[in-house]
Amino acid sequence: MLEVYYRIWVSLFIHARQAQNGDKNYALFLSVCGISITNFVNISLIIIILSLSGIKIGLLEILPENRMLRNIAILAIFILPNYFLFVHNQNYKALLEKYESRNNKNLGIKYFLYSSLLFLLLIISTMIFPTFFNLTVSK
Repeated sequence: MLEVYYRIWVSLFIHARQAQNGDKNYALFLSVCGISITNFVNISLIIIILSLSGIKIGLLEILPENRMLRNIAILAIFILPNYFLFVHNQNYKALLEKYESRNNKNLGIKYFLYSSLLFLLLIISTMIFPTFFNLTVSK
């Protein structure tokens, strides 16, 4: 599973590097941010589905009450694992050597687009069919 995640990231990195005319540092920043944002969207989708299904999730209870600290904690939760997987000790060089030659698809872009579309589909379907998750619209 981690191999697929690495291939997705390498795809993002390659496209970011091409878009930035070969600037590795900025491409590294963009690819880590892109995959972190996509992970955030995916986790949000799962949390929304679970909460709409009636499962109580007390996620905000474990995070700090201060808004700024909460945002920093959420940012750290999604960026730090990706930083340690890709950037720390220059792991990206080994990943590029291993997966760059096998990378002929837009895996990173597809991963982001499909995740975003699923999230939007869930939001739109709950707006159109509020009884889908046993929701009632109160006036």
